[in-house]
Amino acid sequence: MDVSIIVPVQASQTRWLPACLAGALAQHYDGGGIEVIVVHYPRAAAPEIVSFAGCDVRVLSVDRPTPYAARNMGASQASGDALLFTEPECVPDPDWVAAHVQRLREGKATVTVGHVVPARMTRPVGLLLSYEDARDEWVFSSSSWRHYFGRPKNMAVARRRFATHGPFAEVARGADSKLVQAVARDVACDEVALAPRAVVRQQSVHGLPSFLRDRFGHAHALRVHHSSHAAPIALPTRVALFRDVVRRHGYGPLQSAMLLGLLGAGILTFRAGGWAGAFSRTPRP
Repeated sequence: MDVSIIVPVQASQTRWLPACLAGALAQHYDGGGIEVIVVHYPRAAAPEIVSFAGCDVRVLSVDRPTPYAARNMGASQASGDALLFTEPECVPDPDWVAAHVQRLREGKATVTVGHVVPARMTRPVGLLLSYEDARDEWVFSSSSWRHYFGRPKNMAVARRRFATHGPFAEVARGADSKLVQAVARDVACDEVALAPRAVVRQQSVHGLPSFLRDRFGHAHALRVHHSSHAAPIALPTRVALFRDVVRRHGYGPLQSAMLLGLLGAGILTFRAGGWAGAFSRTPRP
């Protein structure tokens, strides 16, 4: 299966791009060809990209100022059977492409959502991610499409499914989740699959403070841009997931208490980001 890796980038993100492209070009994949497409948005001269892109990377640009417009431009020019999406600050692991392709070849999956981890793992972040991994497993095994979500830092879409349910809505945030939910709703939930072995490492996150800052920024952007997201998970289900994580990982009382406190901090941070976004004066698109 030939794949196309599509990376939208704006001027403020070009400093992250060399490491991202190095990871994209160092994939351990022999199941087909790989092309890498960088799309600069909004349209502008991009000497930083061209200077290190080289012949293995196609560089495009688009006038419209949203990352989804850039993704759509890349998809329209891509030749791969699968479209893999990531962002400049993310560095794919060497088996990233192979893991997505394997999931796309298994069962009925036409959309796969991968895993995002910090550039440097710490114990507190590892505890939080153990819960988020269990939450993701629950979401993508659920029969309720409303809980499904996309992950623009790390997802793949079969070209044939993008042809029926794309392109992305050209909004500032949330179009990936809209597409995932549409596929799960209109076709089948089992067409959307979790790909936990498809890992990218977020260069801007390297510990708990930056992890929480990223969550704050995500919630802030969702509120500012009036973006829809996945339906919230009911409290009893969250409690059951917490207990399952504790049992699965063999956490003792201290680790369990630490995880509970970290989850509380994460919820407060996310809500604070949403509250802050509510006071930002951004017109509804």
